[in-house]
Amino acid sequence: MFARLLTGHLKPGKFELTTGLLEEKVIPLLKEQPGFCDEISFFNQKENEAVAISLWKDKSDLERYDREIYPKVRETMADSFEGTPALSTFEVGNSTWYNIHVD
Repeated sequence: MFARLLTGHLKPGKFELTTGLLEEKVIPLLKEQPGFCDEISFFNQKENEAVAISLWKDKSDLERYDREIYPKVRETMADSFEGTPALSTFEVGNSTWYNIHVD
């Protein structure tokens, strides 16, 4: 399993817009993607910080999403963020929600 970490700064006053776009546009699109497992988003309104973690079954599914779909998502969310959010990819080592290590 792989995780994609997005971190960025929201424009002031854009919390409601951001969470609405995630619920109405981004999460439904993610659910259609092969290998997608989950999306978890965190916001600190005082600091205008945003963190999102998406979980993927295979690295190839995550990479395909990054190439083919994420540019559209970034465009959809452009009015929410100051600048471009930073992206990182990780292999998931442990989870209480998902069976990571199959025997």
